[in-house]
Amino acid sequence: MSWSGQHRFRLPADWEPQEAVWFAWPASENLWPGVLPRVRRQLAKLYQLAARYEKVCLLCPAAAQADFLSHLEAVGSASHIELFDYATDDVWCRDFGPIFVFDRETAALTATDWGFNAWGEKFPAYQRDASAPAFIAEQLGVPRITFDFVLEGGAIDSNGAGSLLTTEAVLLHPNRNGRNDKVAMEAYLAQGLGVEQVLWLQEGLVGDDTDGHIDNVARFFREDGLILACTEDATHPNAAHLEESRLGLEGAVLPDGRSIEKILLPLPDPIFAEGQLLAASYLNYLVLNGAVLVPTYGQAKKDAQAIKVLAGCYPGRKVIGFDARDFLLEGGSLHCLSQHQPR
Repeated sequence: MSWSGQHRFRLPADWEPQEAVWFAWPASENLWPGVLPRVRRQLAKLYQLAARYEKVCLLCPAAAQADFLSHLEAVGSASHIELFDYATDDVWCRDFGPIFVFDRETAALTATDWGFNAWGEKFPAYQRDASAPAFIAEQLGVPRITFDFVLEGGAIDSNGAGSLLTTEAVLLHPNRNGRNDKVAMEAYLAQGLGVEQVLWLQEGLVGDDTDGHIDNVARFFREDGLILACTEDATHPNAAHLEESRLGLEGAVLPDGRSIEKILLPLPDPIFAEGQLLAASYLNYLVLNGAVLVPTYGQAKKDAQAIKVLAGCYPGRKVIGFDARDFLLEGGSLHCLSQHQPR
């Protein structure tokens, strides 16, 4: 199915009602070398926690389901967790899963299927990940629209009303779609996601394997409200370009003329592994129907501050910290691991 018109679709915001949240089980033994058993236990805890608030759909090949269930039994109930027999290459469902939109003409949920090439072919195995949107759309029985264009879910953030955040470092990088300019990118986003306004930041975080996804540096928390990552440490490797991003958005307004409130959320203290700076951010949180799950990094003061800031942004939801230090070793966190299915 293809569509040539503009603005047929609407990309909902993360905080809108959700039918389910999708994850992928790390069945491959090549992931998280040295800590995979511990990561699997932590993932089982994450799924069980998310399932308290909404249905969890888990991509997990049949051969690995007994292993998953053994981990789940150790942490709690399997209630509201549905298994789907599908083997992925990796676990970052936000990036390779379908980006769900609503059809403005029919109000139907629609799966948009964009190309996935492992963040610019940084890893050789990604074909099963790239085929996941087709599998998920078939399981749900929803329409699927394909685009000959690489786009990861973690590269964009929507306010649900036609405005989108992204970074030049990812969408304009030639390792995704060759050399394109902002005009071409915005045309794709308008066609596929109904976007009317794109707010461009230049960079993501230093050390981010994705080249700089937006979900580590800036997120909408309501139609006219943004949370921006910052640091109070002028020597932090991310200090200069986070300040540049803040200044770049200072005068931004929505298409209807509304000003945008901006909330600052400090990064955790730098975290290193084998001498490399990791892309640790509290912005990589996961919004569920009744909760917000916030990645924590074993930094009591900073973790508590992040939870407090996000509690103020999401009134009516329970804001819960979740230890994400092991997840970070493979380059992502809670938002990266998940893909929400709106209703």
